[in-house]
Amino acid sequence: MNEIMTKDEILLAQSLIQAFSPSGAESPAAKVLCDAFAALGFDESYIDDAGNAVGIFKRGDGPHIMLNGHIDTVPLGDESIWPYHPLSGEIVGDRMWGRGACDMKSALACMAFAAKDAVEQGFQGTLSVTGVTLEEVGGLGAWHLAKEQTADVIVLGEPSKLKLMLGHRGRVEVHVKSKGAIAHAAKSELGKNALYPVAKLLAQLEHLELPSGGILKGSTLTPSFLESHPKSTNVVPGEAHLVIDYRNIPGDDDEHILERLRALAPELEFEIPNEALTSENGKVVLEGRSSRQPFLTPGENALVNLARQTIKEGLSGFGHAFEEDCWWFATDAPWLAEMPNTKGGKALVVGFGPGEEELAHTTNESVPLAHLPIARKVYCDLAMAFAKTMS
Repeated sequence: MNEIMTKDEILLAQSLIQAFSPSGAESPAAKVLCDAFAALGFDESYIDDAGNAVGIFKRGDGPHIMLNGHIDTVPLGDESIWPYHPLSGEIVGDRMWGRGACDMKSALACMAFAAKDAVEQGFQGTLSVTGVTLEEVGGLGAWHLAKEQTADVIVLGEPSKLKLMLGHRGRVEVHVKSKGAIAHAAKSELGKNALYPVAKLLAQLEHLELPSGGILKGSTLTPSFLESHPKSTNVVPGEAHLVIDYRNIPGDDDEHILERLRALAPELEFEIPNEALTSENGKVVLEGRSSRQPFLTPGENALVNLARQTIKEGLSGFGHAFEEDCWWFATDAPWLAEMPNTKGGKALVVGFGPGEEELAHTTNESVPLAHLPIARKVYCDLAMAFAKTMS
């Protein structure tokens, strides 16, 4: 067997992949992760009220550095079209396959061992690893964690191809309703087809000018769902329902988005619906709009510059060049950035993770084995560098 295939972080990643944990049913993966924390000698290892797996090393006075990821995954999809079973964690060639391989159980496995490595190298302060729940559907786990914990710096391990990540656009789910009048399709003039106003809106959306500029480049929108009622092929639809997936940059907030869209079709109803998330055990509930905020880490910041230098040095030892970017998808970063730090301010959040984000949520989800030992080393280096600088 190839030596890399026996590395501890790879074996733990396999175990996490094999622990089926779709959003809202994460307890199998939480148990695997907490068991690993205990085996690695963490001072505390527990599952909180939101179902988050929490492991903490306490090594005297110093800052609190948190390594964070999510333990929930999207559904498996059609298992028949996966190259390898989605819950196998199977290793084929130079990749490990399965749901959560890159998004983002491999990162959590690396973080657990990186924390142990840092403590063995003399880390001073508090070092935690947190695997949160319900990230894929709104972020209840991170929201709860930010209310219950403090941290000075949080390293978020979403897949990034080993790049430093400093932000992402938000996501707003806009629902559009069109009301018409039902009639027999053979006598359509007796009704009012609810699809026609939606069709006119769709034609305008394709060419709608949206806010642009900056590191996140600009807002975008995608019509992602359309249905009509009643569901019959010989009836004039009396109602139509369109969903727009809107990705927004800072400053392009919910009310501006609704105002811009309503101006295109005043006769239609536009809203951002409310949603409620509940933890698997029913103890924690998060209610609010179906809207996730954009996020940007201050680029010109001493700690961000330290992250740049630390990651660059860590990658160079493996022959990888340093790169910096922003994620094109939403993450838990906005929730995590609300976590209080130990000085009375807010936590700084930076991103770095193994795996290619383009494979997340697909039936080809996998992660390069070579990324895992690199991520383990860099996570350890970041924890040590932040702790030394902030002490």
